[in-house]
Amino acid sequence: MARHDPQSKLIAATREDGLGGRLLAMVNAKALADTLGYRFGFTWWPMHDDEFHSVERVDKIFSTDFVEKYWLGEWVEPSGFDVLAEVAFTRASLDAAAGRRSLRGWICNEFRIPDFFHGGPELVRRSETLRGFGFSQAVNQALDAADRRPFPGPTAALHLRSGDIVRGKYRFMLDYSDKVVASTLVKSIASELTSKGLTTLLIGQDRATLEYLRSQTGALLSDDLGSAEFEDETLRAFFEMRLMARCQTIYAGSSVYASVASTMGDIALVHPKTLFDGSKAAEMILGELSRHQSDYHPLEAAFGYQTAFLDLEDQIGSARAKDILEKAYKLDPENDLYPLKIAAALFRERDYRSGEAVLKALMTSQFEASLAMPVRAIGVLIGRSWRGHAMSKDFESFFAAAADRHPYAAACSAHILHVVFGKLKPARRMIAMSLEAEPDNALFKRIKRHIRPLTTPQSGLLAKARLRLWKAGIRI
Repeated sequence: MARHDPQSKLIAATREDGLGGRLLAMVNAKALADTLGYRFGFTWWPMHDDEFHSVERVDKIFSTDFVEKYWLGEWVEPSGFDVLAEVAFTRASLDAAAGRRSLRGWICNEFRIPDFFHGGPELVRRSETLRGFGFSQAVNQALDAADRRPFPGPTAALHLRSGDIVRGKYRFMLDYSDKVVASTLVKSIASELTSKGLTTLLIGQDRATLEYLRSQTGALLSDDLGSAEFEDETLRAFFEMRLMARCQTIYAGSSVYASVASTMGDIALVHPKTLFDGSKAAEMILGELSRHQSDYHPLEAAFGYQTAFLDLEDQIGSARAKDILEKAYKLDPENDLYPLKIAAALFRERDYRSGEAVLKALMTSQFEASLAMPVRAIGVLIGRSWRGHAMSKDFESFFAAAADRHPYAAACSAHILHVVFGKLKPARRMIAMSLEAEPDNALFKRIKRHIRPLTTPQSGLLAKARLRLWKAGIRI
């Protein structure tokens, strides 16, 4: 085909995360492809080795016809594809780029891509696109079963995503917390929905938490409507998404799973903060925990404290921040985020001595337990996701404490300067400051050896490429 022929170009969804993320990317990509007359394709590979995510084979999810028509395989060679980013684009700009660069097409994986398409034609409705997907017979049976279940009256869905953000590795990274509604806020949300004449349908991941909240609120669970009939996790997920899609409104954090349900039913997806603002929600959570903390799993309670702290962080002093964070840390003692945030709160109020004491206790205990560099807490301090560095707002506070000649704050600042900003000489000056204060400190000596050029003038292209990826937060 000629390069200017739209059907010679492909809009591909190639995400490799959970079921919800893949489906939403596919909806966006196909809606855009159908609007522009391009071809649509998607990659899909099964995933069963993750504690919190499981994705079945493509033929378990989609019909034979759909797979034969659109499936590109488990992966696609990225050369020849451009990536659609969250930057304004039009039909004309895509056609022009395709003509100039002989592109095979575009990868469309960002969830908000439709918001950046301008200039017409009008984008095909994503709800229509999703309804047009060819699902497997088993998935269609689960969707049909959900359609037949009667609700007791006007109903609002409340999605309690938990998984890896509350109980897994992402609880160490604050920039994912907005995806979750804290279970410790559910009683207040359900009470507010009841006052509006709505039954609350709770959809969540932890059985014990759901049962407890039902006993306290009278909320409806998906089990009450038949989800227990589906032993297969994937079929249960589709059943619950369709239940949510039938509700008047879905209340959730920035959960992709809830976004798919919202698209499926073409209904509003709103954050519970539309019911009450963040400060009020935080006080509700703290009040609930003061009365019923022991009724929740420790990590659910810790996440409640984390949520409350984040909503109040810019309004409270270090004493209250320390009180909230210490309660979370007691429940989740492996989470170095909490003592690091305590230190940052103290540093912001120029209580450098107290913040330094927190860092010293944390870093020395971890160094004594393991000589690995950097110590575990530093990995949290400089940790990066695709959203950025989770503790970036605290870096200046660490620098200020270092400037006040506090050696552990200076050691942390050396890592920040070295890894986050790629500034080798300033990082070396920082750790030299630490060693000047404590010349025999074994931890500081190890950090000094660790802070070295990541590449040298003699480094090969592969090493330099690795460095660029490493600075971008990609580890290979």
